[in-house]
Amino acid sequence: MLRRERPLVVAVCGSPGAGKTTVACATARRLGVPFLTRDEIKLGLGLSSASVAKDGGVQLTPDFHIAGGPLSLRAEAVMVDAAGLFASSGVSFVVESSVLSRKLLDVLLASDARVLAVHVVAQESVVDERLRARAAEGGGVDRQLSSQFQRGEMKRSIFEPPGGVGAVVEVDTSDGGDPDIEPIEAAVVALIR
Repeated sequence: MLRRERPLVVAVCGSPGAGKTTVACATARRLGVPFLTRDEIKLGLGLSSASVAKDGGVQLTPDFHIAGGPLSLRAEAVMVDAAGLFASSGVSFVVESSVLSRKLLDVLLASDARVLAVHVVAQESVVDERLRARAAEGGGVDRQLSSQFQRGEMKRSIFEPPGGVGAVVEVDTSDGGDPDIEPIEAAVVALIR
């Protein structure tokens, strides 16, 4: 499935704390395709401009910890470019980002990719608990996201995939177990036929 005339892209989106990365990683592993994630691109960009801290650790630039900040926007642009390159080369893959942006979707469709959107959701109490746990571990971005969620600024509708995709599958990760990706596999098979 790595190389086809018309690639298939599984675009995983959803609220921070919903379980997107877990679902996307499991899907890529099951399908045997590459996995492209904005957060890993952001980390790579952040490390490329990092310095050595006084304690010998890594000192990331201040904008690394701003959700939606300049580094996040650069990571999104790099992800869109990489996704376009993969799709136009006929490579099927899984891409993950909180929001399936119109720009990303347009690049994929312009490459004649079949797009399956996977909207990962979880009960609000579960998302809140996950974000609080991540914030307690000390991540600046996670503290910001947890605070935004608690203020009601991250409604589920913000993360719903836009129209124009080949199909949409919703995966609920509230139970916390291994994600059920059988519905994703079934939708992939239907799109390939």
